[in-house]
Amino acid sequence: MKIDVVICTYNRSGMLGKCVESVLRADVPPGVSVEVIVVDNNSSDDTEKVVKGFGPGRANGMKVTYLFEGKQGKSYALNSALAAATGDVVAFTDDDITVDASFFKEMAGAVLRYPGCGCFGGRIVAVYPEVMPSWLDLKGSMKFLKSVYVDLDNGDKDAEYGNGVLSNPGGANMFFTREALERNGPFRTDLGPTGRELGFSEDTEFCRRFQDRGELSMYISGVAVYHPVHRERLEKEYLLKWLYRCGKSEVRRAGGYKAARAFGVPRYILGKLVRHASGSIFSLSERTRLYHRFRLYYTAGELIEHLKVNVGQSRPV
Repeated sequence: MKIDVVICTYNRSGMLGKCVESVLRADVPPGVSVEVIVVDNNSSDDTEKVVKGFGPGRANGMKVTYLFEGKQGKSYALNSALAAATGDVVAFTDDDITVDASFFKEMAGAVLRYPGCGCFGGRIVAVYPEVMPSWLDLKGSMKFLKSVYVDLDNGDKDAEYGNGVLSNPGGANMFFTREALERNGPFRTDLGPTGRELGFSEDTEFCRRFQDRGELSMYISGVAVYHPVHRERLEKEYLLKWLYRCGKSEVRRAGGYKAARAFGVPRYILGKLVRHASGSIFSLSERTRLYHRFRLYYTAGELIEHLKVNVGQSRPV
């Protein structure tokens, strides 16, 4: 079995180097070979030098391949990787993660254990700073913000996605069989981040196609990666921007939500807008006002993108 690990990156060579090192340190079971494919999405830092520094002496028997994709946008980089990958299994992760030592062993075992499955996701463990902001209530009303921190630890048992508990794999830890990728086609290039501009849902849309076709997709608890929570993501202004862009991306992914409308926008979204705007102003608790403000920005993103969809400005590419 050959496993290709795809890492798309943009101007984060320091983090990237640590990520690749963790992949190269992971145990590779007998009968498995690994190629690490790094796609440089038009970086201006020393990304190329860092990747090419992982020659035979540092690669621990693995092959490290450098690709350059000059068209800005993560989905373009992902599609370049799809065109270049030759593995029986192709895994995707982010340029700032570290992988568990059993990453490849658990991945190979899962593919053999579920022969009817082509789409898999693993555990993404968020690594939080020791000191967290006092206003950030991740165990209560702001639990939804865990998605910002790529905190997708769905427990220690394998489970099927789309069963009402789990939604779909996360882009920082998902893997596919070669046959599944050929069936699924490319990533949508109107979704996902572009350079430093936040964008989302390219991984969600890609994985949801399997569910839409009625195919099995599985969460594999033993395939684990560790994702650092960067300090900037603990700032309120960053969270507001993230939520707004995420709301836009989700509507774009769906091509607009199917619901009764007023002024071209689903009525329930207009209701959410009023409710969260009022709550962000009139709630007695500062934390509650902040909760509503977060929800308001996501809803505003949904509203704005619906208006764009209505005039044909956001179409799948």
